Amino acid sequence: MKKTIVYTLSSTLAAVTLTGCVCTKGHPKEKEVPVTLAQLSEPARATVERVTAGGKIEQMTKEVERGKTVYDVEATVDGKRLEFLIADADGAVLGTEVPIAFEDLPEPVRTAAEKYFGTGSGLTAMKGVEFGETTYEIEGPKDGKTVEATFDPVGKPAK
Repeated sequence: MKKTIVYTLSSTLAAVTLTGCVCTKGHPKEKEVPVTLAQLSEPARATVERVTAGGKIEQMTKEVERGKTVYDVEATVDGKRLEFLIADADGAVLGTEVPIAFEDLPEPVRTAAEKYFGTGSGLTAMKGVEFGETTYEIEGPKDGKTVEATFDPVGKPAK
């Protein structure tokens, strides 16, 4: 009888442990979930419509960042690829990512990018400001592939 109880408890514990692992893996709060404009809160939808007016929304995702539900909106407006981070609660713009000419990057960022990629030629740059923090995302060829590198304003790798 004791063996049966121990076996049953062990089996139950193993099942609960495995189920717990499966349930927490890929939890919605840990990843981006694609959404449509109709699924946004009213304040967020109004902001998205305003900041993308005359453009085309390419992709929108819902996620949780710093404890806030937000929407990451990628759009093309006036021929430029832009990104916005919009708060679900009040529609506030918490972040932007806009193109910037390579030569307009801060000197430490240009230097770091040239060192990383081995050149300053053929690189594209985006300036991001999110939750008050500025980063620069540089994309270009490295080792036969197109890759991205992100730097803070003083040229240190970010993220």
